Amino acid sequence: MQTIYMNLSIEFKKPEVKASYDWQLTQEINVSNEAGEVIAKAEIELITLNKHRDADKSFEMLDEQEATDWEIPLGVYFKKQNLIADYCDKLLVKADTNAKTHIMIEAISVQPQYRKQGVAQYLLNEIAQHYPKVQSLNLMSMAMNLFVDLEFCNGEENTQYYTNLALENEVIANEELKANEELKAFFTASGFMEVEIDASLLAEPLPYDIFVASPATIQAAVSK
Repeated sequence: MQTIYMNLSIEFKKPEVKASYDWQLTQEINVSNEAGEVIAKAEIELITLNKHRDADKSFEMLDEQEATDWEIPLGVYFKKQNLIADYCDKLLVKADTNAKTHIMIEAISVQPQYRKQGVAQYLLNEIAQHYPKVQSLNLMSMAMNLFVDLEFCNGEENTQYYTNLALENEVIANEELKANEELKAFFTASGFMEVEIDASLLAEPLPYDIFVASPATIQAAVSK
């Protein structure tokens, strides 16, 4: 895989409080080429848990506020403010009583002409380096055209960026399985582990795969 790391720059925009809680932040991260054009983007959410407001309590508060992507992570593979012990071991992180920050990667994308050149892995590694103390990075893997709505993009620049992705051409029905397998292979190679969910706990099958990593596992994958 050809890499073009040396030609890229990255911008972490100022985190913003998402809604009512100062422990729930959103942030946009942009990768630009030498011409200053945004060629890759991540949109993340950060939540900080502590011993007084653990995973269960935090989810209750988030769920009262609005629909949240944290339902399964906080309900399945978290204990108090930490990941469960088995995941801590596998992801090389420490479980303790201190407050822990966790990231949800809401969206990550690369413009078509820059794919398969190491840009997405560069972006993930930069996030890991920028947030070395977060305990986990979580994501739900599915084709972006299934959840991005151009009508609700934040600002003209974001609308243009996602328009340029040509999401309508991303996946057609008979290629969806192949696309999911490619995403799974990419995230696994980038330091993520797939979260196995007991189907008996679900009201219906999930339309996505769930992955979790730590800064340590992402950086280890990049260094291979």
